[in-house]
Amino acid sequence: MERIYQFGKLVKELWKKEKWYWCAAVVIGVCFSAAFGAHWTKGYSQMIQGGISAKVVRFHVLANSDSDEDQALKLKVRDQVLKEYGELLSACESKEETLAALSAAKEEICKSAQKEVIAQGYDYPVSVSLVREEFPFKRYDDLIFPAGIYDALRIEIGDAEGRNWWCVLYPQMCYVDASWGFSTGESHQRLKNTLTDEEFLVVTAMEQEKITPKIKFKVVEWWQERE
Repeated sequence: MERIYQFGKLVKELWKKEKWYWCAAVVIGVCFSAAFGAHWTKGYSQMIQGGISAKVVRFHVLANSDSDEDQALKLKVRDQVLKEYGELLSACESKEETLAALSAAKEEICKSAQKEVIAQGYDYPVSVSLVREEFPFKRYDDLIFPAGIYDALRIEIGDAEGRNWWCVLYPQMCYVDASWGFSTGESHQRLKNTLTDEEFLVVTAMEQEKITPKIKFKVVEWWQERE
């Protein structure tokens, strides 16, 4: 007991003499922990978004305007392109194969889209391009894709100032989901087979009962919005 008493007395004396050093040490420790935490979460966010981006190709169709007619036309063009080229792209077994197939068929895709626009009674010009562009946070039914830069097939109709439609061309999710209007079990499996377990956990965070995936997604979302 005497030793405990003496030790306590020594601590009190040190505190009186050097309390400002102790306080400074605590503050520095807290700041270091916060900086380390920020560095780790930012790195995690970049790893997840970069990993997803490296494995998928998105499909982006921009309507001429937000009028009901132009929005309906956008979906007609989407359906026709997927109908004509879905089988070709479904044979692709990697992102690289998909991009190569799209590059080779880009002019034909543009002709098909333009033909559909004319068939629907409009004279809007159509442009088709392969781009690497910034996408905001997007929710695809119950799947969530973080904001960031992605490779995409981009179709612009007319002024391309209306609401856009998007999906994932690789892994092949558009062909099944466009007809059903929501993401299906088949498209989930294709995505799961393409992404790492951690990436798929974040993308499907809203489906998970556990809170951890949702927290991980929020970390990714928070940092990507600040990039």
